[in-house]
Amino acid sequence: MPPKFLLLLLSLAVSTSAFAQKLERPMGFVGVPFGTAPADVLRILSARPGLIVPETLPTNVDKLDLTGGNFAAQEVLKWTIEFVDNKFAAATVALKPDGNGLAVYRDFKQNLTGKYGPPTGERKPGLSDTDKKSRQGTGARKREETYGNVSYWKFNATLADKDAKCIICEAAGPDGNEVADEAKIQVTVHYIDETLKPLPAKGGVSGATKSSTPVKKEDL
Repeated sequence: MPPKFLLLLLSLAVSTSAFAQKLERPMGFVGVPFGTAPADVLRILSARPGLIVPETLPTNVDKLDLTGGNFAAQEVLKWTIEFVDNKFAAATVALKPDGNGLAVYRDFKQNLTGKYGPPTGERKPGLSDTDKKSRQGTGARKREETYGNVSYWKFNATLADKDAKCIICEAAGPDGNEVADEAKIQVTVHYIDETLKPLPAKGGVSGATKSSTPVKKEDL
């Protein structure tokens, strides 16, 4: 093999290795490690400005719905924190719609890709039952343009991290389906420890001109 070609291969291998080493995998959510007890989750989250947490914690809680505060510089509509056997297993953040959801979604996708690498896959959100029935005509009807997209990142278990993880970022209507009105798009982000809380079999991975607040990648 010519020396120059060998040096090129070595250079590519080093570059690829360096890129891979920069990529991360999610070990938790906004500073809360997966597996954390509910009381400690609330203690950590209570430090976030504007986030409203309960004064007392229910016994053997499975899910907590919280409001207020910001996630990645975006105003939050609702936080849903889920537990399995009193261990933090999943978090869902629904951002407040601002009429510019697709732009916010693209910003999230770009920042998540920069931190965790390209998405494992992408798909369209589901259709509502009403839309499904409206499209079961003769087949001649032209499909109406709809908006929405879902990107997901899957992290298989490794020797260093024996739990499988998943991040799902979706742009969809309030019911999780595609919408005909782009202004109704809402961005929702899920962080899941799939070893603690496996996704269901059908679990999804189981341009606006309005300006928007840039997504800050520190939370991601």
